[in-house]
Amino acid sequence: MEKALFWDFDGTLVYPDKKWSPALFYALQKNQCEISIEKIRQYLQSCYTWNTPEISYLENTGQKWWDKFFTNLETFYNCSKLPREKIKKVNLDFKNKILDCKNYTLYENAEAVLRKCTEAGYKNYILSNNFPELPDVIKDLGLAQYFTDYFVSANIGYEKPRTEIFQHALKTAQFPKICFMIGDNPVADIQGGKSAGMKTILVHTNDVTSGADYQCENLPEIPVISSVCPQSRLLCGQTLHFLANEPTVRRLRKCFF
Repeated sequence: MEKALFWDFDGTLVYPDKKWSPALFYALQKNQCEISIEKIRQYLQSCYTWNTPEISYLENTGQKWWDKFFTNLETFYNCSKLPREKIKKVNLDFKNKILDCKNYTLYENAEAVLRKCTEAGYKNYILSNNFPELPDVIKDLGLAQYFTDYFVSANIGYEKPRTEIFQHALKTAQFPKICFMIGDNPVADIQGGKSAGMKTILVHTNDVTSGADYQCENLPEIPVISSVCPQSRLLCGQTLHFLANEPTVRRLRKCFF
């Protein structure tokens, strides 16, 4: 029986450090342009496609996603009086910073958890609202061996929680009989996953109103969930830190780690 885990990336496998604003701040400073990081942060909010998931962009995926992103930045550059001859270099330095795997810090045990899930017979997939080259960053982080495929919004044209991106992922994965969506965002990951008919695991976020089937504080608890009851929803709505008090789950945890 096919079993699959669909993983979010930022805030789930890597720490949710603010990368985009510091990356643009760095690129501007490198090119002798002084603009406050707060001003940068405020404007970038209007550029992220994941902030407007109701808008699809099937014609602007892959490299065209970046083209559209940088077009949206031109208004900011003009208001900030950035010399036009510097724009191309700033954009290149900014993008290179975003694509540098050294800017991403894996959660402790992230690789060990992925390995254990693979050994337990699950196929791992990335399902992330992110830039087109995310698979390359994951490869540079040394995790590519654990993933069967990658579903990244900028390569598909839909953002989570849109049902379309989940259905695309499920169809490509051949509709596994057992599947979980794992993420830290109650809306994008949990509501989106549930709308697509997936079991859901909320990680690193304590939100009892999220509607997640399971909640866990740390990644090593995820193999416990998937092994306790992979085919039923009897334990839905309970948080793993509560389940961890049960002797059965404690024994299972010892089996994994």
